Amino acid sequence: MATCAWCDQEMTTAESCTVELLHRDGRPVAAVRFGKEPRGWRSGERCGDCGVVRGAFHHPGCDVQRCPSCRGQLITCGCEFDEDPLEDARGEVLHVDADGVLVERRWMAGTEVIVRYDDLPESDITTVRGIPCTTALRTVIDIAPEVERAHLEEIVFDGLDRGLFTVAEAWERLAQPDMAHRRGAALLREVLPT
Repeated sequence: MATCAWCDQEMTTAESCTVELLHRDGRPVAAVRFGKEPRGWRSGERCGDCGVVRGAFHHPGCDVQRCPSCRGQLITCGCEFDEDPLEDARGEVLHVDADGVLVERRWMAGTEVIVRYDDLPESDITTVRGIPCTTALRTVIDIAPEVERAHLEEIVFDGLDRGLFTVAEAWERLAQPDMAHRRGAALLREVLPT
């Protein structure tokens, strides 16, 4: 069993990865679907390496996946994409989450801090002990793809019980255009009471 680090699905059973785009210098480049590779790679209804179905998107790191820029084998072609693991000036590794957002995990004074490099509306920003951060609701949306469903349900109901957000506020935020394709928003819709 192998779980895709990008979409968090079991690779041998998932129909498709959720990564449909890569980015070069901030510009989106459509990923190549399974079955659009050069001859010799097209056998079977499922990819022989990452297991996606014909017409679906490969899981990043798949041996069969083609580069959307040069059409060579993506893992060896040498083309660079914004999603490639990066190191910042302090040597911290950055990665791209399921929603295509650049994320950095680091430790500060013994506490793990997650920094997301994303455009946020003012309504998703609050201040806690003088530190600007995302609201509880936005944090739930952002972490939803990274936790098990049962744990997400616990987080949502804990937030509701503590009055950090209401069901109405959550549904109103999920209805906004920037939440239409966020994986975390879709997962929250599945567990949020109506």
